[in-house]
Amino acid sequence: MDSLSDIKLARDGEITWDTHKRLGYARLSRGVYGHLPDTVGKSQWETRRELFLCKVQGILAPYAGRPVVLFGPTALQVLGVALPSRLQDWDNVHLMVERGRYRPARSGVISHTATMPISVWRQINGCPLPNPVDAWVQLDATEDELVEVGDGLVRRQQPLLKMTDITARLAELTGAPGVKRARRAFRLVVPGTDSIMESRTRLILVRAGLPCPSVNHPVPCRNAGWIYHVDMGYVKEKTAVEFDGAVHVESKEQMEIDAQRRRDIQDEGWLIITVTKQQLKYPAQFVHSVETALILRRSELTRRRRLP
Repeated sequence: MDSLSDIKLARDGEITWDTHKRLGYARLSRGVYGHLPDTVGKSQWETRRELFLCKVQGILAPYAGRPVVLFGPTALQVLGVALPSRLQDWDNVHLMVERGRYRPARSGVISHTATMPISVWRQINGCPLPNPVDAWVQLDATEDELVEVGDGLVRRQQPLLKMTDITARLAELTGAPGVKRARRAFRLVVPGTDSIMESRTRLILVRAGLPCPSVNHPVPCRNAGWIYHVDMGYVKEKTAVEFDGAVHVESKEQMEIDAQRRRDIQDEGWLIITVTKQQLKYPAQFVHSVETALILRRSELTRRRRLP
């Protein structure tokens, strides 16, 4: 969504509370009006994000030109980085201001005081954003949640940053609150993932003492003449772990495509272990399945090597 060019402030007198509905404007914030985006045909996630961007722009409008930058969850949501549900905040706009400066005080605004000089990484949709690493460090998150969000900064598709960018920025943030915890989490961040649930599955396996699998590992399938990617793969053992979000459960066409994909991968000698969202709540069973598969496959590989 482009930056709203038709934002009107009530203090300017052109659009007011009494006239905004008649003139086709929506109230974005107290004393701030604008046109809402057309969300017809867009997903629930896209609609929520676009409406949130309007809210953020409305909140920021009265403070144009002041040293204010988006903070933590708000900055990451504007950037389109997926957050664990506990960290999401679509009701409030988190802003960061320099110490001693005016702190915005209005409904739906949470102000944070900067401990380091404020710098704007870039403007997106008219919103001043900090370096994504800064917003990541600012999260009130557990180490595993930080890993899930850190993976989101270096996604397979349209990554915001490179791993070297994160390393460099963490070095610059020495002494900042939360940076030590973020550095610990960064050791477990893996580039090239596709979703939080895949990251969560990988972390469960690693925390259980299993090796870290390769993410989005390519599997050339000769019969299909195609290269598929498995969510997580133990390459030597040809064992794949895939998270199934059941997004296409009601699409017969997609179910057929998924079934064919599974057969093609299995024809290449791969074992596929599927994990669902419900199973992530009680992971012992699927962890045991993966561990057993790795042991059996390694044993089979050893046996083959010993054959004359």
